[in-house]
Amino acid sequence: MKRYCINLLPVMALLLLGLSCTSPEEIVPELDDPIEEDDNVEVAIPLKELFKDYFPIGAAVTPQQANLGTPHGQALREHFSSITAENVMKPDALQRVKGQYTWGNADQLVKFAKDNGMLVRGHCLTWHAQSPDWMFYDENGELLSKEVALAQLEEHITAVVSRYKGDVYAWDVVNEAMFDWDPEGVIEYREDSPWYQMIGETYIDSAFVYAHRADPDAKLFYNDYNSIFSWKRHKIYNMVKRLKDNGIPIHGIGLQGHWNVNTSESDIRTTLDLFRTLDVEIQITELDVPVYLSGDEPGAVEYNSTFSFRQKAAYSMIFQVLLDYSDLITNVTFWGIGDDHTWLDRPDRKAFPFLFDEDLKPKPVYFEVQKLVQNQ
Repeated sequence: MKRYCINLLPVMALLLLGLSCTSPEEIVPELDDPIEEDDNVEVAIPLKELFKDYFPIGAAVTPQQANLGTPHGQALREHFSSITAENVMKPDALQRVKGQYTWGNADQLVKFAKDNGMLVRGHCLTWHAQSPDWMFYDENGELLSKEVALAQLEEHITAVVSRYKGDVYAWDVVNEAMFDWDPEGVIEYREDSPWYQMIGETYIDSAFVYAHRADPDAKLFYNDYNSIFSWKRHKIYNMVKRLKDNGIPIHGIGLQGHWNVNTSESDIRTTLDLFRTLDVEIQITELDVPVYLSGDEPGAVEYNSTFSFRQKAAYSMIFQVLLDYSDLITNVTFWGIGDDHTWLDRPDRKAFPFLFDEDLKPKPVYFEVQKLVQNQ
């Protein structure tokens, strides 16, 4: 059994004390009572209004959710000022068959955003995953030549960015190109990527050049996960610095924000301080905070007071950091809307990663964040 520094005071008292005595992992009380809807007696200020003086608030969505005839569409219009396509702007969704573009789902999201005064982030143009085989392999299953691969990449990026020129204000041009889980920092790029194998790291340079040519006004981002960890943040820093030193048009870094309830505040702040020196924008592109302390913790299918306590502490810390760096951060996007739809769920283990519950109602953590912003 863990020993807690303050285990008899209510959650709010702990939060007001700033959780200074120890980490969220150490102070979580042994509580498991269900959260009752009646606990949420406050009036929720729409997120886009709450953060309007700081940064746009976005959500990653599906075409089915971008419909005002659904609860998701209503929640999007009420709370969010920006949307990202969860999947339908990825290469395999737009051009699964070479030369045959399927624009319908992406067009629907863009129209929904325009009709409701929302920004659109494009995700993503270049990635080793969710890309059709023809981008990488010939009819014999061999990797394409550098020349053919680059020509096809240019064609794809030009077609996609040109179609949404003026409607998509920011693009994740290259996604997840850096090698992960390498504390010694020996391997910089993801060498198992077909893009790297065909072209080397300069495929990244080319992708940004192609996107800029297609829409010179669009903001162009490099996007990655685990970016706050020392072994990866320095690789990203070096890559972005190389691009800028070589005159490649890159405007920002996307931190995916797949964080945990015990994510280190120091890691986030150290990363933001480092990336600030690059003179680029920072966007939190895929924010979700599952309720578990680790992947090995037993799962649950009902949200309870332990989970609520953890998320209050974690989201309060995260948004305080983001507010402190709001001069640097130009968008914060959740990777979903509510707990009913998330890539993190597994059978018999729900992640509950958002501020809204499965019925798209604000959770207690929502009001914790609301009070935090109001007290700035």
